[in-house]
Amino acid sequence: MRKSEEAGGASRRANRRALSYGLFFLSAIVSILLLAIPIALSQSSLEGEVDNARVIEMTHKGLGDEVIIARIKAGATKFDLSDEDLANLKKQGVSDAVVAAMIQSTQLTVAKVEVDGNPVELRVIGEQKVGGRLGHDVTFGIKSVKNKAYLQGQHAAVIASRNPAIEIELPPNENIDNYIVVLMDDKGDRREMEMGSVGGTVGEKVGIRADRIIRTSAAPQGGRRYKITTVGELKKGEYILYSVGSADFPHGVYGQGFDFSVQ
Repeated sequence: MRKSEEAGGASRRANRRALSYGLFFLSAIVSILLLAIPIALSQSSLEGEVDNARVIEMTHKGLGDEVIIARIKAGATKFDLSDEDLANLKKQGVSDAVVAAMIQSTQLTVAKVEVDGNPVELRVIGEQKVGGRLGHDVTFGIKSVKNKAYLQGQHAAVIASRNPAIEIELPPNENIDNYIVVLMDDKGDRREMEMGSVGGTVGEKVGIRADRIIRTSAAPQGGRRYKITTVGELKKGEYILYSVGSADFPHGVYGQGFDFSVQ
């Protein structure tokens, strides 16, 4: 009987210890979660967009210009910068240096393009192939060797009409005359454009073939925005709004542009 009571007491003590350990670990987990919540909130706050109200809030909290400007440069921004908005920022005590940083953050670094109202991403042409080398060798240089750059993929992501409305907003120091519409050669798994040739009866040629450049006109739309229209309908094919002078051959870049398909 005594042994049975001792065994029962030992069992109860073991259960109490197990319960105590369980409560300890549960308390520890709850504490960690409570500590993580403000960290998560702080991270979420850091990653959120910075707008006019947030700049005013940081100014009222006494943060210095360098801190506010660093925050503007570090993340996404969404500023309203009409004359009335600028006057309100000034009224709320936001410094000229911070306002200038807000204005600079809204300036484009690359062109912004839409085709028939659909945004088109900038593509870097970083591939090159050489065509006609065998014919060049067989004909002792009479047949030219063509240098071609290409984009991977059969078609562009954006499908355009036969009379596409191409709208472009230019970054500072860029000229609308540097943008041309080029018909690319459809090669099944890729789209090519000839960048020049060597040899043949006419010697070396550099640049895009003239018969692949589509005639266009550009009308100003205010500010640095333009609307590009083609002279006549486009035929079915693969096209690119090519930025002349965007090639950087030493770094393997054969141009940049905004591709679209006409089907």
